Amino acid sequence: MPLEPPPTPPTTRAMRTLLAPAPLVAGSLILDGDEAHHGRSVLRLRPGDRVRVADGAGHEGEAEVLAVERNELRLAVAEVGVLPAGPLAMLTIATAVPKGDRFADLVRGLTEMGVGRILPLACARGERVPANLDRVQRVAAEALKQCRRGHLPQVGPVVDIPGLAVLGGDLTVLDRSGTAPRIGEVRPTTLVIGPEGGLTPDEVAVLTAAGARTVRLAGPILRIETAALAAAAVWSATWEHLSP
Repeated sequence: MPLEPPPTPPTTRAMRTLLAPAPLVAGSLILDGDEAHHGRSVLRLRPGDRVRVADGAGHEGEAEVLAVERNELRLAVAEVGVLPAGPLAMLTIATAVPKGDRFADLVRGLTEMGVGRILPLACARGERVPANLDRVQRVAAEALKQCRRGHLPQVGPVVDIPGLAVLGGDLTVLDRSGTAPRIGEVRPTTLVIGPEGGLTPDEVAVLTAAGARTVRLAGPILRIETAALAAAAVWSATWEHLSP
């Protein structure tokens, strides 16, 4: 008599995340706009489903879907917890904007890394900086939901070279003529990534006069988004080992 195959174990689907306005608190919650559309049409939520809700400011909780209506979702949020920000929350990436959708890829990757702030950089050899950052802010929100982080990066405002010079904190320019990175302890730090043609000598001079260091990240010439992610990974690896 042939043996019957063992029963197939039940499959579980990872709990999906919705983004709520900050601050998130326990109790009733109504989501409208893009999040309501996402929950209704993309996640196909139904009353009784459970979801993770986060506010992008470090608060998260589990919620039950009470009602799915045409323009809103009604949720009941259970106890809300606090997610501590990682060390990269102290890191700002001020970067020239790459062409096309590559800026969205850059923002998505830095959000996954946990970078605290992303500033589009207006510089002499750079591409035109988008006048409206709403799209890349939505990309950051989607990345936060996908990778289950608790903190959204601040995206913008646009900054220029003189603005960087007075930004404060540790200022580091990624440049192939620079020295090896000396990262040190966790502290407010801004990494400056120029355009594909590089910052002009005058722009570098303005930043070094303001106390900036120049650092060589890698020998080859890197694309803007590659340099941003590589630099974030170097600082992340160092700071996470220094953190208690």
